[in-house]
Amino acid sequence: MSRMRRANVWGFGLAVVASLVLAACGEDDSGSSGGAAGSSSSGSGGETAGGGDSGGIAGGGGDANGGSESGGSSGTGGDSGGSAGSGGDATGGGDSRGSAGSGASSGSGGDATGGGDTGGGAGSGASSGSGGDATGGGDTGGGAGSGATGGGGGANVAECQDWEAQHPDWIFCDDFEAGGDLQRAGRYFEYDDNDGDFVPVSGAGLSGTTGMRVRWQAGEVEAGSLKVAFGRNPNSYMDNDIHSDEDFREIYYRMYLRMQEGWQGSPAKLSRATVFYSSSDWSQAMIAHLWSDDDAHLIIDPASCVSGGSPICSGYNDFDSLSWLGIVAGSTPIFATDRSGIWYCIEAHVRLNDPGAANGVQEFWIDGNLEARSDELDFVGTYQDYAINAVFFENYWNAGSVQEQERYFDNLVISTQPIGCVGP
Repeated sequence: MSRMRRANVWGFGLAVVASLVLAACGEDDSGSSGGAAGSSSSGSGGETAGGGDSGGIAGGGGDANGGSESGGSSGTGGDSGGSAGSGGDATGGGDSRGSAGSGASSGSGGDATGGGDTGGGAGSGASSGSGGDATGGGDTGGGAGSGATGGGGGANVAECQDWEAQHPDWIFCDDFEAGGDLQRAGRYFEYDDNDGDFVPVSGAGLSGTTGMRVRWQAGEVEAGSLKVAFGRNPNSYMDNDIHSDEDFREIYYRMYLRMQEGWQGSPAKLSRATVFYSSSDWSQAMIAHLWSDDDAHLIIDPASCVSGGSPICSGYNDFDSLSWLGIVAGSTPIFATDRSGIWYCIEAHVRLNDPGAANGVQEFWIDGNLEARSDELDFVGTYQDYAINAVFFENYWNAGSVQEQERYFDNLVISTQPIGCVGP
């Protein structure tokens, strides 16, 4: 929690010294069989993946996100200590969203909602946050202490202690402070640590807390992933005891992301929300991709795999059968070298269409500011058997990393309501 300290000096005048530093705000699947290749809306190459006990289908990447993805395995993460309370929630209307409340170190902050073009801040937190003494993560360190937009540095960043009581609208929370195995019930159903290159590291997270460090070797394509399943899911391999009897037709999910100082290039795949509908493989009814373009921006690339009321995709990433619904790019070049070392608060929103209506939504914000939105989407036609039941956090670079380099994740949340950024 950042605080403003005041010093009063008696004499002929009063001097006030205050300093505010802002610090804010993977693809592989293991299985016993592989799949066939396909193509996307405008990308080339393919993704391959199997799931659980059965294989998947492969396809090409979407819009300049071509390349091939190969299957991975799972592992366990390291341990880390420390915990704190959660911050409050806030939501803004229009083009910008408010940040989280002030949140004490072992309590929770307030709620607030902003209207119009900018969101209001909760408690004492402004949308960009204040204060911050963050440290670099991983073996290379560096960069985290630079001023970041969107809050987070010096804030109550360990927000997952007692999160179920503090945030009943949240489905999942992981700030990597609890330690223990990452692949287990209630956490990730599949975790690929990329032979130790994607692991929790003390000091790699927000404000020097524990975060996930991913390291790409020069030319490396895959560098690990975290896969969360929740809600009703017909595939027992994915059922991880997270709200397993509920359907979620609308979700928000948020991550914090930072590229190390001197970062170069734009990796293709960051995350996706999807509907799995088969008990025997990883067949999907829709995918809401959050990827990146060649100009350092994040993009949304929604896709449907339903005809009428029936899913038509067979296996994972059956890109030949997908209907691509249109790319929209964001405006903030978060992967640009001059933006490295900054923590970004990235929040995505996905809503399935009502049966028979084209009113689905995919959109995302960076540091509370709306970057891209696509609505009037027909994700699933009249299909209603299953809803959104997985979110993947990915580290996949179609062309391979241009150099050995790292990036960092922290404070992952999935919710039924807007989440906002960590408040100061």
